[in-house]
Amino acid sequence: MVKKISLALLVFFGLTNCNQSSYATGSTDARNALVLIIMPEQNCKEKEMGRILIDEKILHPAHKECYYK
Repeated sequence: MVKKISLALLVFFGLTNCNQSSYATGSTDARNALVLIIMPEQNCKEKEMGRILIDEKILHPAHKECYYK
């Protein structure tokens, strides 16, 4: 019983720490940017919420990210 509870807690806390803040692997500017996720066939706006577009990446057939600084 104790083993099951320990394993459940280990899995729970282990999985909650497995999150990814950004797919950006470029410069520190891209890592600290505002990220907008859109469909790949859509175009990124040149400005979003007063920020300027610095990069865009298609990461999946249904996922495109626009980076704003």
